[in-house]
Amino acid sequence: MHINLILFLFFLTTCYNLNYQRGYKIPKFSKFAGELGDSTLEHVARYKIECGDLAIDEFLKMKYFPSSLTKSAFTWFTTLSLNSI
Repeated sequence: MHINLILFLFFLTTCYNLNYQRGYKIPKFSKFAGELGDSTLEHVARYKIECGDLAIDEFLKMKYFPSSLTKSAFTWFTTLSLNSI
């Protein structure tokens, strides 16, 4: 099985089966494209702030992190090898 598929399946089974309180709204995240001049440290700091109540749950933060990526940053994330981070 392709390593990216394994990583994706782990991500789905670990994070996507989480339940939320009724009426909970998922925050809108600033998008990070990984373009020249973009700061990864600034993006992660902003992401943590935008998580709000999600910040207390590591799995929820992991679940929604890809939602904060776009363009080449999202492509990079989806092609990471298992256990590379």
